[in-house]
Amino acid sequence: MSIGVDLARLLAYSDHERTKWKTWVGADPARLTARFQNGERFPTIGSLLDHIFLIEGRHLARLEGSALPENTGVAAGDWPSLVEYADAVRARLRQYVAGLDEHVGSQSITFTIQTGTFTILRRKLALHILLHEVRHLAQIAYAARLAGYEPPGEHDYFYFPEST
Repeated sequence: MSIGVDLARLLAYSDHERTKWKTWVGADPARLTARFQNGERFPTIGSLLDHIFLIEGRHLARLEGSALPENTGVAAGDWPSLVEYADAVRARLRQYVAGLDEHVGSQSITFTIQTGTFTILRRKLALHILLHEVRHLAQIAYAARLAGYEPPGEHDYFYFPEST
C-alpha cells in the first residue's frame, strides 16, 4: 500500500505549531535569550528561530526563482518583527504550495548551500522547508526545558487535530 504525503496538511500542522510558539514567546520575550548552543552557531532560542524563518525564506526564494535573502533583517530580540517576517514568508509559501502540481513538483532544482551543491525535486525542497522547521522546533522544546521553561503544549503530529 502506498499513500502520498499531503503537503498542505503538513503546512497546516506547521502553522498550528507556530501559533503555539508565537504565543509562548509573546508571553515572555525574554525566552528568546534562553541558551541553545554554547559557543556555537545558534547561541539562543531566538537565534534558532531566526534561522528557521530565514531558511524558509531562502528555500522558498529558490523555488520561486527570486533573490535569496541574506538574513531576516530583524534585530535580535525583536519578536514582533521576527513574527512579521515569518508570517510574510509563510504567506508566500502557502501560495506556492497551493499552486504546486505534480508537473512542477517533479522538476529538478539545483542550488548550492554550505555543505555542497544539490539537485533535488521541487516537491522535496518544499517538504524539506516544513521538516526543517519541525526538527528545529523539537530542539527548541528541549532547550526550553533545560532552561526551566515548560514548552507550549503537545508537539507531535499525533496530537494535531484531524479536523484542522
